[in-house]
Amino acid sequence: MNNQVLSELGLPDDRMPEAEVALRLAEFILSLLGSGTMASVAIDGASIKVGDAVIFDIGRFMAGTGWEQTKEPQVGRNAWTGAYRRGDKTIRVHSRPGEGNVVATVDGRRVVAECKKGPLIHKPGSPEYPLLTTALGQALLFDVSADDIVVAAVPDTPIFRKLAETWRSRLLVRRAGIRIALVARDGVVSGLDI
Repeated sequence: MNNQVLSELGLPDDRMPEAEVALRLAEFILSLLGSGTMASVAIDGASIKVGDAVIFDIGRFMAGTGWEQTKEPQVGRNAWTGAYRRGDKTIRVHSRPGEGNVVATVDGRRVVAECKKGPLIHKPGSPEYPLLTTALGQALLFDVSADDIVVAAVPDTPIFRKLAETWRSRLLVRRAGIRIALVARDGVVSGLDI
């Protein structure tokens, strides 16, 4: 993505916010053959705004990617919550804790994902390892059924990719059945294999 598009969407060029990872993953899942018509996306308010500083402008991002807000937030709720529609698909954004960042269905199976932010450029002391570790740990604790597809999702970068390739083959990750998905800025998702 070029800097003009990033600027129009209000996105930083050096990192991918957690809300962006979750919304791009939801959009990708809804594009799959056999997907349901709705994805639920839980976003922590601290991922949107800290003090007066806006970290991620959901309305701007959704409008810039072709989603129209169709349901205004309930009274007393954050302005960025609500339903967004594109074609026959809907993304419902809320801030309720205790569920996956993304919940959707594909071929009647529920997909539950824990998403994490991450740097897009390598820096000394980069946090990729602890971010992916945390995502896997939180995904492991979801209240799911045997048919659910559990996902830990992070930005698609060379460091995250190397960790994902190594950790996908680990016995306990395979035994737990957690998928490690890499979410790119252009909306491409790898590692989901649904």
